[in-house]
Amino acid sequence: MEGNVRVLRKVPVSCIRAGMILPDDLYSRDGKALLIRAGETVTEELITKLNKMGTKDNFVMTYETSWRVISGEGAMSAEQRQQRAEDEAGYTALKEAVQNLLTRISETAENSFQETEVVASAVISKISSAELGELLRCIDTPREMDEGLQRHSLNVALLNGMMAHWMHFSGIDVSRIVVGGLLHDVGKTRIPVEILMAARGLTAKEREVIKQHPVYSYDIVHKGFDSAICDVVRHHHEKLNGTGYPDGLTGDEISLFARITAIADVYDAMVSARSYKASRLPFDILDQMVQGEFKGLDQHLTAVFVRNMKHVFKRSEVLMVDGSVGVVAYIPPNDISHPIVVTEKGPRQTDERWYCSEVADMLH
Repeated sequence: MEGNVRVLRKVPVSCIRAGMILPDDLYSRDGKALLIRAGETVTEELITKLNKMGTKDNFVMTYETSWRVISGEGAMSAEQRQQRAEDEAGYTALKEAVQNLLTRISETAENSFQETEVVASAVISKISSAELGELLRCIDTPREMDEGLQRHSLNVALLNGMMAHWMHFSGIDVSRIVVGGLLHDVGKTRIPVEILMAARGLTAKEREVIKQHPVYSYDIVHKGFDSAICDVVRHHHEKLNGTGYPDGLTGDEISLFARITAIADVYDAMVSARSYKASRLPFDILDQMVQGEFKGLDQHLTAVFVRNMKHVFKRSEVLMVDGSVGVVAYIPPNDISHPIVVTEKGPRQTDERWYCSEVADMLH
């Protein structure tokens, strides 16, 4: 491949303003139709035309320099970029709905069946209508301690729904496993906040308190929800080798839905705990799953999860440690943690010195 390869990036039409003079060509959403040439001034007529092309997530494509001019990303912090991505993907609204749901359950001691179904339907609708890569960008980020439960609950619900989609579940089973994801940790609302929010290692006694949350979750939901949902909230920490909790189940004693939720729970816990560059990036976590480093997970289901996640992450935009932006061109099946990335300098495999620092938007 030639060294002068350039990477198209997408920008929202809503960010384009009349009077802008762009240093790069501007293309249609699919990158094929030229809309305005480099050096030409953006006019009101062009903006009207772009809006008439509009879809619910209307955007166009351009190169790095113009992308920074239009989006203003060069002046935005990583937190601001993340917040904008979450707002645009509809993730923020979902997170607020989950927060309201958990707060109501916690404060009223009610299982809130109907409200839960409404939130679950919104999650399922978002999975069906949004680009999964954009949702994964929202999932694959650290979160503040004080919003950990609602983000984690939403993320596990989204990941459960993705797995249900990939495994061609029936509509009712998609709903069940998404609800299970939303409520799997609701019992943590009964854990003392000083333990739940402790910014330190827990004592052995405190860990035993935390391990009671699946039982508390079950106590909250078992009178109002389907048995398959109740099983998810009680058994998502069980392991096939019998070392899980609270009931020490083994093998087929653990339901399919609980096994899937265990995978989603581990994946989200790992990305949220990111503390330094490489060990918490999605590519590394998927590689660890392939290598069997998370003991007790169902390896057949893990393979389904990893295979489909790799498909979503292929063609994802990534920010590299040197500040360059590239696109994931290939993810080696036996070395997932070192994808091949194409930047304007050409293709190169990531390594310990040149690696992805952030997974950004998906191109398609």
